[in-house]
Amino acid sequence: MMQLQALFMLVWPRTYAKFEREWHKASSITAKGYATPRFVQVSAEWVPIDLVLEKNSDENEDYLEILRVDASRLEQTRYVQEVQIKKHGRSLASTLVRVEEFRNLAKSVARDGIRRPVLLADVAAFELPYRMYRFDGHHRAICAKHLGLERVPAFVFTVTPPESPTLQKSGVTVADSEPTTALTDTR
Repeated sequence: MMQLQALFMLVWPRTYAKFEREWHKASSITAKGYATPRFVQVSAEWVPIDLVLEKNSDENEDYLEILRVDASRLEQTRYVQEVQIKKHGRSLASTLVRVEEFRNLAKSVARDGIRRPVLLADVAAFELPYRMYRFDGHHRAICAKHLGLERVPAFVFTVTPPESPTLQKSGVTVADSEPTTALTDTR
């Protein structure tokens, strides 16, 4: 079943739209000037949690603190004060609603497991500080880590390789490949 869902995600236009939106928001990528790659294939896999959380690893402890701390101390956490209020300009009330939703997700994952796979793009060919570009599923992955899970279900998209600096300067682009699927469930 997971393999059929992966195939569906490859051709579902909103999947690529979400990837493209997240790609452009990631300053570590846009600073390097990479064009948004295209999906080439997808596989359904069980991926080590540390590989999933490599991107934005500096934020992981802030998220984990939300799941560890007693509810009466949520307002004092770095995630609430620094990340949500100071960095994102959210109110305390709206932040606490988000925090409660996140804590409820952790309870759901503890009870039912991860029901929707994390979406990753394998960017090993790019000069980035991580191998997997996670564009959906950060909260689910954090919950899994908090619960001690070693692997999470994921749809891993292979993407077009980065263009060489010579090609970028000349304006020549790598032609989009027709999508293919290589579905594996590596439990």
